[in-house]
Amino acid sequence: MGQAKLRGTPEQRKQAAIERQLSLRPKYIRCNNCQAELNEMTPMDISDIRGIEAAFMAHCPHCGHDTYAIKGEREAVAQMHMAIEDAAGAQSLAGVVPAANRR
Repeated sequence: MGQAKLRGTPEQRKQAAIERQLSLRPKYIRCNNCQAELNEMTPMDISDIRGIEAAFMAHCPHCGHDTYAIKGEREAVAQMHMAIEDAAGAQSLAGVVPAANRR
């Protein structure tokens, strides 16, 4: 029997991947523009991105800036960061979520 079948149906594997990503969700993201603490964030679909464990986006209600939290291998995070910049058409700031901020 193949490894995928041992891990469950496609729906079960997808749900397990979502739960793994949500377990890595930080308590908040600090806005890269105005430094506001953003508690509401949306998980990003990372199913086809090799080397990324979790990614979240928060939209700041104070300044309208989007801020991202990305966890994964250094090179994959850098590539995702560049892809976000390309999609936004502007340079973005990289930040770090302190370990104490994780659940």
